[in-house]
Amino acid sequence: MVKKSFFIITTLLLAVILISACGRSSDGFKTTSSGLKYKFHVKGEKDTLNVNLYDIVYVRMDYRVADTMLFQSGVTPISFQVKPGDVGDLQEGLLMMKVGDSATFAMPAEKFFINLMKYKEVPAVFRDYAELYVDIKVVALIPEPQALKDERAAAEVRKATEQDIIKKYIEEQNITVQPTANGLYYIEIVKGKGKKAEAGNRLKVHYKGLLFDGEVFDSSYDRNKPVTFTLGNGERLPAWDEGFALMAAGGKARFIVPSALGYGAEQRSKVKPYTPLIFEVELLEVTD
Repeated sequence: MVKKSFFIITTLLLAVILISACGRSSDGFKTTSSGLKYKFHVKGEKDTLNVNLYDIVYVRMDYRVADTMLFQSGVTPISFQVKPGDVGDLQEGLLMMKVGDSATFAMPAEKFFINLMKYKEVPAVFRDYAELYVDIKVVALIPEPQALKDERAAAEVRKATEQDIIKKYIEEQNITVQPTANGLYYIEIVKGKGKKAEAGNRLKVHYKGLLFDGEVFDSSYDRNKPVTFTLGNGERLPAWDEGFALMAAGGKARFIVPSALGYGAEQRSKVKPYTPLIFEVELLEVTD
């Protein structure tokens, strides 16, 4: 009976130890359910502001590999808006913090450079390191200004209603062509008789960009200066790579462009996030 009781107690103690160790590594880091490793050094006062999505934060931030410092922000804090990111990246860590907190986060270099810093690839110097350590202190924050909240809310409305807006426009303009698989409406105005445009070709084009209400937001005609680009290289909007690939030199066309093939969630001058567009284009020249 004593042996049985001892076995039960030992098992329970072992379970407690394992549960306590869950999410905690031997180097003092804890791990979130999504895999972000973190360690707090200083906790701010209880009544200081918590970091929330879309706040503008002022931070001092260093990043390093092991004990080799790679970047230091210095005395002047870095400021940026906290926007939604992938779970497990630094955004998740920031949302655990408040003003006055300092902490270290450990993550794969890919998470930091591609997800947060928006690099196309991890810089070569960092590729051999399994983890990148980010030391960060939240110095101050400004809650999301009301004007930005209003802009974000309006963008969400445009995003939710974009397809209805495009459908209504197509019906009102009596457009009968079917969209491509990506949603581009290609309307041929003049069939080109010259060289067919193919990926890798250098194109010279004139264009006029319009909003659905007819307002011109950009025009090479107004500048009297055609633009040149390489087709299929992503130098221009996805709609251009897809639309001009359907044309030959001398051709004219109209592209009706969903925002996914245009500027997407970005604000570009008069073009608000999630705004469908119209391009009236002319393919002047195709060269190898």
